[in-house]
Amino acid sequence: MAIENTCEWYDPSCGINWLADEIDAKVLNVYNLILEGFSSLFSSIPVPSFFSTMGSYALPSGVSWIAESFLIPEGLALSVTAYTARFILRRIPVIG
Repeated sequence: MAIENTCEWYDPSCGINWLADEIDAKVLNVYNLILEGFSSLFSSIPVPSFFSTMGSYALPSGVSWIAESFLIPEGLALSVTAYTARFILRRIPVIG
């Protein structure tokens, strides 16, 4: 059995909740329109010619094997995460 959410004409909190929901929907709609505008602006920028003529670059197989053996990609990811966490935590006044 579903509970029906109805408001009486003399209940001001229901009207205020409706108004807050409408304002929230309008603000989100404007934000969505702004983001769509930026998206269309960025998609209209042409790709530079040097990107389309650029070849692909890769590490030699020996260097790649050594990097995987010493877990260098995982170590770099862990270091970047630690420095990012330290940077964020230092911005908190109570902790930093």
